[in-house]
Parts: sequence; C-alpha cells; structure tokens
Amino acid sequence: MSTIAGYELTVVGGAAACGLVLAFLYDLFRIKRRFVRTSVIFIHIEDILFWVIAAIIVFLASYIISSGETRFYFFSGLFLGGFLYLALLSKIVSWVLTELIKAILWPFRQILRLLAPVFRVFLRHTRKGLGKFRNQVAVRAYRIRVDMRRLRNAMTKK
Repeated sequence: MSTIAGYELTVVGGAAACGLVLAFLYDLFRIKRRFVRTSVIFIHIEDILFWVIAAIIVFLASYIISSGETRFYFFSGLFLGGFLYLALLSKIVSWVLTELIKAILWPFRQILRLLAPVFRVFLRHTRKGLGKFRNQVAVRAYRIRVDMRRLRNAMTKK
C-alpha cells in the first residue's frame, strides 16, 4: 500500500514541477510582451504557440513520470505547481528577468541614442535623393507610355 501512495506522490510532485515549468514559460511570454509590442494577430499566434508547447510538455511529462497514465492527481499536481508558481514566484521572477533584460539592453539603447542624430541626417539626405530619383523614374515612365501610345497609333492608322 505504501508503494502505491509513494508512486502517486511522486507523480503529483513531477506534475507539480511540470506545472511550475508551464507557468514559468507563460511568464516568459508575458515578459516578451512587455518589451516587444505586437499586433493582435501575433498575440493570438503566440497564445496558440504557447498552448501547443504546453500540450507537448504535459504529454511528455505524463509519459515520462507516469508511463502515460493521466489521472486526476496528475492534473491536480499540474494545477498545484502552476498555481504555486504564479502565487509565490511569478512577481519575483518577472521583476528579476525584466531588470536583467533592461541591464542587457541598456548599452544598446545608449549607443542608439548617440547615433540617432547621425541616422536622422543620413535619412534626410537619402529621402531627398530618393525623391529626385523617383521623379526621374516617373518622367521616364511617362515618356515611355507616350512613346508606346504614339507607336500604337502609328500601327493602327491606315
């Protein structure tokens, strides 16, 4: 009897660890959304991607931990692990990861801030040049159209 209870407790513990991993993965998606603005369609795609990854993790965990047997205590362990992570660790982990990402991105932001005036001047000059080029292309295209009309009219006259 004690071996069965020990097995079930092992399954609950493994499932709780799996739930913890899933909640951490969800936190990673939330942190990514803080730094990268995405459109609504990409948010839906990310959600679908999360659920596909979560399903794969749950099925693999079920197969590894309990030989594919998914019983009530397995799902209870999943929810328990996810709930404990979200209740106890989520704020701390999110804050630490956010600050770490900010610290990593800080030098790049400073470099971009210093180079921004150079890029603005470069873009201003290229826009002027591209505007002149676009006008020349438009004039040439117009001349070609006129020449083609003249040619067509010359061919159709009797």
